[in-house]
Amino acid sequence: MVNLMCVLSALCFIIGNVLTIVYYVKEFQRSHFDYDLYVDLDPGYIVMEWGFRVLNRPMYMAAGVMNTMAWFFLMFPIVQLSWILSQGGTRWISLHIAVAILVLTGSLTEWISHVFYIGSSIASELIVDRFNLDSWITSTSQDMIGWRTLEITHIVTYGLVSIIGAIEWLVIGIVMVLIHISVMRWRRNVDSTTFGAGWNTLGIFIALMSILEFITEVMRLDGQRYFSQIAFWYSSFNRLILLPSWLLILAMRLPYASLKLNQQAHMREQEPLQSS
Repeated sequence: MVNLMCVLSALCFIIGNVLTIVYYVKEFQRSHFDYDLYVDLDPGYIVMEWGFRVLNRPMYMAAGVMNTMAWFFLMFPIVQLSWILSQGGTRWISLHIAVAILVLTGSLTEWISHVFYIGSSIASELIVDRFNLDSWITSTSQDMIGWRTLEITHIVTYGLVSIIGAIEWLVIGIVMVLIHISVMRWRRNVDSTTFGAGWNTLGIFIALMSILEFITEVMRLDGQRYFSQIAFWYSSFNRLILLPSWLLILAMRLPYASLKLNQQAHMREQEPLQSS
């Protein structure tokens, strides 16, 4: 018996990030890329860039949908784990309330930002296909102001979603640290077999990787191009291997932990009867 939400979240993370990796590999290999033309908002370059985006939009959209679902499904097992580790809301309440609030806030914010970006991407593609972006001053001016305006809007929207994603990884890092502390207490005071030490160590490693990913994402958004590939590979390793592995192990342990919690509650109910 396994926890379905853990499995769905892990699978969505894997599929979504495989699609993201394929898309970014294509993006890194595009022959027309020129950073100087990009920052100058050269109209000819922008037209080619949007041609690439429209051509590869289905893959990018599919990756966005899968990652959106992954963050949505992630909320449920973490909240359930928090409830179990708190022993039904009777132990270390402040810590577990913090875990629940952080994961709900972070996951919902990430989910909403992904939906927001998917909607803006659909609208941008519609503008490219159907609206006049070539001549705004006069009907024949060919000033290309529309392309520059569209690109600036895209940069601002992408920056908004990216910084939300960066903060989300900081939140996940904090959540993993708190879960690690709580599991250590559980293993010491309740039961050492419910959650393995190796799985708990993996959680703290994911926390460190998530905080590092937050730092590299912020550096990349600050214009440090060197950190772009670093953030990409850290993100891929963390989302494609580490976090899904942690979730799949959790999927097998949550039902057992829930059973253990029910047994403890039953034993507490029986103690007054035996004493009387």
